[in-house]
Amino acid sequence: MTTFFCLLCLDSILWADNTEAGIVAQTLDDAQNIFQNKVKYPFDNLHPAIRQMFRAVGDSSKALTFAHGSSIRVGTSLRSSTLQYLHISEFGKICAKYPDRAREIVTGSLNTVATGQHIFIESTAEGKQGAFFDMVQQARSRVLGLSDLDFKFFFFPWWRHPSYTLGTEQPISADLKDYFDKLDLDGIRLSEPQKWWYAAKWQTQKEDTMREFPATPDEAFSSSQEGFWFVREIRELYNAGHITNISYDRALPVHTAWDLGQSDHTAIWFFQVNRQDEINIIDFWQRNNTRLDQIAVVLKEKGYAYGYHIWPTDANARDRGGITFSNQARALNITGMVLQPHQFLQGISLVKTTLSKCWFDQTKCQQGLGYLESYQKKWSSSLGGWTSEPLHNDASHAADAFRYLCCGVKTISGGGSLEKDYRLMRNFWGG
Repeated sequence: MTTFFCLLCLDSILWADNTEAGIVAQTLDDAQNIFQNKVKYPFDNLHPAIRQMFRAVGDSSKALTFAHGSSIRVGTSLRSSTLQYLHISEFGKICAKYPDRAREIVTGSLNTVATGQHIFIESTAEGKQGAFFDMVQQARSRVLGLSDLDFKFFFFPWWRHPSYTLGTEQPISADLKDYFDKLDLDGIRLSEPQKWWYAAKWQTQKEDTMREFPATPDEAFSSSQEGFWFVREIRELYNAGHITNISYDRALPVHTAWDLGQSDHTAIWFFQVNRQDEINIIDFWQRNNTRLDQIAVVLKEKGYAYGYHIWPTDANARDRGGITFSNQARALNITGMVLQPHQFLQGISLVKTTLSKCWFDQTKCQQGLGYLESYQKKWSSSLGGWTSEPLHNDASHAADAFRYLCCGVKTISGGGSLEKDYRLMRNFWGG
């Protein structure tokens, strides 16, 4: 796709006067490689009779400028330009690894292209978070006619590629057989040679095959694992049927786990521990810049009989007025259990081992599940890889709250303590 769009941009500026094209890539090295291999090389190797028609008056490692006033250049962001053609390569990866750069592209590069001109964005999907995902979802959901400012969505699944077949039979695992059966139920009927090709790819690339060769748009965004903390575990929950309709059991108290935010997001998971020690996640709530008294109203309106409220260590930190969060909550008749400090990576490991015991309501927890799936690691440009630190964004609040849930749930009784359950409910109802 990158090659196609680069050639399209080159062709467009060669045959039109005073036309500018720009190509954006995720790193400067990538941009210069794209320019040399997909712009400069094709131009230099035009047929001599055509090549002599175009006189280059500027030729560098990042730009070509011609005597008839047209030019093409590359970079990691192209602000302060007026472009007729813009191609953004691997925008999903830019959003995942360089969120600040992605924001600059959206606010800078996209605004260099006037209404009615041409923008081409292509990428491998990288999770359900960021500008690329949002733009794709908007394009997919648009039901009215396209305006000059709207993007049109295109998806190219691997099974439509005529050469992605194999003439030699390959062993197909039970998991792959189930995967092919699910595609068949969705109307995607693969031939045996197509299945053999996919199975051969799977032998070396494993689950990365789904990211590099997705069969559906939804699969493309849900399959990426690199740089995300819980993608594998959330996918296993879906496959195991743990994302379903979960009813509120009025015979059991509802516990909550919070990530606290004053001028930031507050995230709350609502859950019950049943008699089998399974964790039923029945609800999720997250909102930005919300006062505690407003949150107290939300808790009351949900109508649950509450048990424990699990809070992180900073619930005991004092604000500028010398008052802790715990004190403020107590004044509103909300009492909580404040966790002891723990190592972040230990908490991550605990989440991964606890998730298999969890059941999520697919409707009320949809937003929270999306956040868990999109919870990212920080990208280090100097290291050229993902770090063991979390990326702070909208998804991190829900993920932190769920980590606190997993740390605190071990202190909460499941099936064996009816008296404690009754006591918690009596305390809630004032009995």
